[in-house]
Amino acid sequence: MSIEIQPDAIHDIKYNDFWRRRPNLAAPGKSRFGGRGLIALREIKQSSLIDMACTVEITEEQCLQLDEIHPIGDFYFAHPENPKAGLMAYGIMSFCNHAEHANADIRWERHDSLGWLAILVALNTISQGEEITYRYKCPLWFSAGA
Repeated sequence: MSIEIQPDAIHDIKYNDFWRRRPNLAAPGKSRFGGRGLIALREIKQSSLIDMACTVEITEEQCLQLDEIHPIGDFYFAHPENPKAGLMAYGIMSFCNHAEHANADIRWERHDSLGWLAILVALNTISQGEEITYRYKCPLWFSAGA
């Protein structure tokens, strides 16, 4: 059985080309901080869109419950409009580790039919093999290294 997307259903999506041709710029790998991280598969130019993901909104109550479940509670993002809520991103950007001087940022866009989109963008050129990092926009629940 094949599923056909009706052209009218995607005309309002701002990032049509990205969704159709998702670039393979990064993948989960071993982090320099220990554990897993997001690693550049090739050079990524400054301002490049690295990844984009749909999200699901998490209520304050759900955030509190997730915070008690390790490591699952470590993988949601601070909500851009509600500091007590969160967003869970479907995609590889959840592997981004925190760095005070990060090389990427997540931009949030609210879309009528898709909800919140998480858009990972390079802040500067990122070399092949370099870990892609993001400065978390919430109180840290761990000790941040150098």
